[in-house]
Amino acid sequence: MRSFNFAERASTIEVHTYALSVRTALRRCKVFIQGNRVVGLRLPPDAALEAYKDAVELVLKGASLNNYVITTITTFDKGNVDTIDALYQVRFKAAVVVLVQHSAEVPGELVVALDRIVDVVPMHARHLVAAAKSAAAMDLPLETARNLASYPARLVFLALRPGRPLDDVLARLRAHVETPPKQPVKAATWEPRVEELEGYGAARNWAIELIADLRDYREKRIPWSDVASCILLAGPSGTGKTLFAQALARSCEAHFIATSTAAWQAKGHLGDMLRAMRRSFEQAVQSGPTVLLIDEIDAIGDRRQFSGHNADYNVQVVNALLELLDGSGGREGVIVVATTNHPQNIDPALKRPGRLDREVIIELPDRSARGKMLELHLGSSLPAKDLHEAAAATSGYSGADLAQAAKDARRAARRKGRGVEIDDLMSLLPPVTAITGDERWEACVHEAGHAIVGLELEVGELEMVVVAKAVGHRDMRVGHVQWRRTQRRSRARQAYLNEIAMMFGGMAAEEVLLGDIQDGSGGVPGSDLQRACDMATRMLGSLGLGALQFYDLSSSSDLEKLRRANPALRKRVERLLAAELDRAIDIIRKRTGDVELIAEAVFERGVITGSEVEELIAPKRKTG
Repeated sequence: MRSFNFAERASTIEVHTYALSVRTALRRCKVFIQGNRVVGLRLPPDAALEAYKDAVELVLKGASLNNYVITTITTFDKGNVDTIDALYQVRFKAAVVVLVQHSAEVPGELVVALDRIVDVVPMHARHLVAAAKSAAAMDLPLETARNLASYPARLVFLALRPGRPLDDVLARLRAHVETPPKQPVKAATWEPRVEELEGYGAARNWAIELIADLRDYREKRIPWSDVASCILLAGPSGTGKTLFAQALARSCEAHFIATSTAAWQAKGHLGDMLRAMRRSFEQAVQSGPTVLLIDEIDAIGDRRQFSGHNADYNVQVVNALLELLDGSGGREGVIVVATTNHPQNIDPALKRPGRLDREVIIELPDRSARGKMLELHLGSSLPAKDLHEAAAATSGYSGADLAQAAKDARRAARRKGRGVEIDDLMSLLPPVTAITGDERWEACVHEAGHAIVGLELEVGELEMVVVAKAVGHRDMRVGHVQWRRTQRRSRARQAYLNEIAMMFGGMAAEEVLLGDIQDGSGGVPGSDLQRACDMATRMLGSLGLGALQFYDLSSSSDLEKLRRANPALRKRVERLLAAELDRAIDIIRKRTGDVELIAEAVFERGVITGSEVEELIAPKRKTG
């Protein structure tokens, strides 16, 4: 969406109209004749705050009073008054204009500080005439202007367009006022608590702990410093990160405030953005306990990547956010939920203890979670078994996709004059594709190859080998092998090489048993080839496992850039990967019979456990 600059906004009839009444108010405050002043302008009821700010700026610029700062006092959240920025500006700046929302009460400390507070008169007919002439070269008769001024200003400036006949403008206003607005039909909304959410894993567990901590804090059993009050949610768009924050606020019986880096940046230059950031946190403190959602936090950036003429601006923004998260100005009662699609772009300092120190990846929901989400969206009228079957067709769908599918199903049922049925949903989903014949056998061989190489090299405890019998149209993978591994603080070089060989086990099995390599080992992020390539690059470019070089590598894109920029390293990575593929092929050749046994069992059953794999291959190994 396009962002309009001040010059474009200030050229409107609305801003020119307000500028005339603002100029009078500023004159009464003696701004034009007495140096630096700190003054308050109380705006008319229902005033368009941003338009009045533009009007004040237009007047001050016209008088060459460029040293003045414009700030506001506004109401929010059931009558609370936001005076944070106004107090800050009056305390530290010599020339300030404070715009006071009509319903806002000016606190005593500001009354003491301000030289004068005056009322800005509402829209005047003569001001309309003059503004139409200067801003749009429009001849507006005074009688017509008086007629227009009898309507709410907000409506007048929406209807009064350059080139539109005045009779048409008045007719539109009359029709709007005389026709009572239609009352929208309030639809039932799904407003879950965090305990009801499915598919959030560790984030939901963190939330349950937070709810308990918050209860202890309210009962004064623990201080706020003991409450784990910050979390970073990362994951693809549509996975329900905002929904999680809203549900958390309901479960915590807390207020909910949503903002984003884009909203902060939209306020203007650096000073405006920093004030907007402070205001968000201060509003959260004033209404606490509060869940403060900060969306798109990766747009703040990483100080290690800043360069050029904007570097200082960006550094100051990061530093300000660090200060706000630390709570040096007071953050008691504020639970911060930050979200991102790109966690690798976040400054590491933002994720240190006491800040966004808990990071959880929100993955796309699995089949079980998708079935439960559909049940929540469509109610309990549909059999759970049917919804579970429908969930199979929604593989790769996000929470937002599922909500839209349920909405479309309800609409289809309404058109037919009945309640929603499973066919309404299934008709919207692509058919599930059966995996049969050669395609299924190739997938089984591939996954069996991973299992055998991993068992041979003892990369972990085999939990299961899976190959689906049918997949949805968004499925990127047909099968997978699941391992359980012991967490270690350090790993030897050979452990990394063994894991890379295991990643090539599927490709090796295809080479040996099928006579050719398929393209399923690469081509997409998260594939066997991408993970092996990244691990080899880390070994040689950062971990000291094969080369005495160090690069600061925090993401897959960093690794790819390094390979592109360093041909010598790229060749070493290629040689390492080729050697591990050869090792995997040697293992598969020695244990071809074991690969075939596992592949046949998975082909028949779809899923076999690690213990079942051991039972299959143990007798053969003993006789062999």
